[in-house]
Amino acid sequence: MATPKHHENFYFTFVTFLVEDYLFRVPRDTLESQSDVFRDLFLLPVQADGAEGCSDTNPIVLEGIQREEFQSLMKVLYPMPYTRLSPSLDALPATLEEWIGILKLSKMWSFTRVQEFAIQQMEPMVAMRPLDKVALAQDYGITEWLVSGLLQLARREEPIGLEDVQKLGLDTALKLADIRESSQSTMPIWAGRYYMHPMTADRSNDMAVITAIGPRGSTSCDFTNRIRQVFNLQE
Repeated sequence: MATPKHHENFYFTFVTFLVEDYLFRVPRDTLESQSDVFRDLFLLPVQADGAEGCSDTNPIVLEGIQREEFQSLMKVLYPMPYTRLSPSLDALPATLEEWIGILKLSKMWSFTRVQEFAIQQMEPMVAMRPLDKVALAQDYGITEWLVSGLLQLARREEPIGLEDVQKLGLDTALKLADIRESSQSTMPIWAGRYYMHPMTADRSNDMAVITAIGPRGSTSCDFTNRIRQVFNLQE
């Protein structure tokens, strides 16, 4: 009888982690394939008393990591559509706070694909929360959110306040205030809707491209170029 072989896809090596006061035991292969950080960790020499993570008595201790955040990350890495778990435990995370935890850990441990997936899931959640959108863009380097979030904040009617400073930092809040004071924008506008600057209006067309003076808080004002200039963002 031939010696049995390990299946290339469905023969798992498990690893045990201690997060706060909870033990997690998960397939190691997924961590190795998705994260350079864990791949390098598992390549470290094995100690004489056995490798960390091989048992409940010798787990890999993840200091400074919250159990809820780690649990949310595990739900994404190990989705289980058909299990004995209740739907609430089995489903993907549903709240922005959970996805922020996933984004935090995936960035920390270089789970690039998970990080991209988290950003996609969070996009509709922050669409109407520009302050959170900009804060997250700053914290996690999400460039595509920064311009759109700052544009929403520049167009709103409410002035820059304490909450903005607390979430964005003083430097960003001051730059945003400067952008809001710059109420000129260039856009296609029909004559008569705004005052026409005599030096910039193209009177050869019915719909002239002019310099328009729009009220702060108006959704017609486009501060995009000013935002890119002040925050030194590339096109």
